[in-house]
Amino acid sequence: MARSKTKERYASPELHALPGGPLERPPLDARRTSAMSTLAGHRVEELVARFGSPLCVVDEERVRAAYRRMINAFRAGWKDTVIGCSVKTNYLSAVVATLRSEGAWGEVVSGFEYRLCRDLGIPGDQILFNGPYKTDADLELAFEEGAHVHLDNDDELERVAELSKTFRAPRGVGLRCSMNLNYPPWDKFGFNLESGHALEAARAITAEPKLRLRGLHMHIGTYLPDPDVYGRAIEALITFALRLERELGVTIEYLDLGGGYATRNTLHHTLLPGEALAVTAEDYAAAITPPLARAAKQFKQRPRLFLEPGRILIDEAVSMITTVRAVKRGSGQQKAALIDCGVHILPTSFWYDHEIRPVEDRGGAVESYRMVGPLCMQIDCVRQAIVLPSLRAGDLLVIQDVGAYNFSQSMQFIYMRPSYVLIHARGVDVIREREEDDYVRAPERLPKHLVNAETKRSMLVRRK
Repeated sequence: MARSKTKERYASPELHALPGGPLERPPLDARRTSAMSTLAGHRVEELVARFGSPLCVVDEERVRAAYRRMINAFRAGWKDTVIGCSVKTNYLSAVVATLRSEGAWGEVVSGFEYRLCRDLGIPGDQILFNGPYKTDADLELAFEEGAHVHLDNDDELERVAELSKTFRAPRGVGLRCSMNLNYPPWDKFGFNLESGHALEAARAITAEPKLRLRGLHMHIGTYLPDPDVYGRAIEALITFALRLERELGVTIEYLDLGGGYATRNTLHHTLLPGEALAVTAEDYAAAITPPLARAAKQFKQRPRLFLEPGRILIDEAVSMITTVRAVKRGSGQQKAALIDCGVHILPTSFWYDHEIRPVEDRGGAVESYRMVGPLCMQIDCVRQAIVLPSLRAGDLLVIQDVGAYNFSQSMQFIYMRPSYVLIHARGVDVIREREEDDYVRAPERLPKHLVNAETKRSMLVRRK
């Protein structure tokens, strides 16, 4: 049959919105963020009336629930799993104590964090000690109390080898490893596997008469919503551990896969919200525990699995209540809402688009706002743009999922840090008092040649 010479006229492609699809968005007035008048049964307005604004609120039951979900997910696939809570993620004593009461160990990266755990009753042999630098005094105490010390670099290995000469009996150590799993590579910590550096370090440890290589550690990154990356990491650690047992005669008693587990917070410049990208504790467990189960019989003894989560345990359990202090227009048409919570107490605003909800919705039209804090700095911006019901001075807002790193990285700058409270079924407890002037200035010393009559008079008045 002869082919027709008739040519179809080209038509450019068109986009058509599917019913309910992402291209069919409601008009601005219909796009509303639901109000949040209570936190764990406590009225937000009453919390502010009692403790002031801004106010950081920790939901104790949500912390407990997050821990239980994660430990249960992993123990379903690998019974001998232990969680060492990442203290640097939020080192409020009440937070660490809550996790400890659920059975968590401590994971620390400094002597300060180590001592905090010990003060809360966590014994040394239930503390995982990481970090690229540990002082000699911290190392001595950690070894004396049986902590799991993970060696990070050649210089630290040499210092520990010298320190081991004072040991009465051999002490166990762990080896921090790194590998090229993502881009940019997370290579600040530990000894690289691919280059053979980790193997050299393992041989150096086994050559020391007072040191015993007992575990391997790997922390592969932060906020990693891809469980498969963890699957590749645990497989690499298993392969390396079996080689060490075979070639060096050691027994690898544990494998530590660190932290970095993601939550529902939305990173800047992502196309999808964090809720669409975030995976669950069960997803991580499904990637990590099967390789261990398959290799279990190849080990001299079944290794314990350590995890060091922080963000996934605490992030979604903490909210920041803030008050709108003014509404103004910027250089464009977008309005700016000036709130009393700035980046000095919410530093994660630099990489997250935190969800912000009104405490009361009066039913007015919704508008786009730039959320700016009270600091006299242009960079003090909590959200570049967010659509909320019409705001006015005095309105209360709740900023969600702020439990990770905001307290431990907060600072006094222009305004003091606020109160932190723990809410639970029995009531509300202040777990950190609002800072006052004297708290911030207490460590200062004024040289005598700078003290004058006016200074003395002012100090006397303030003391009265």
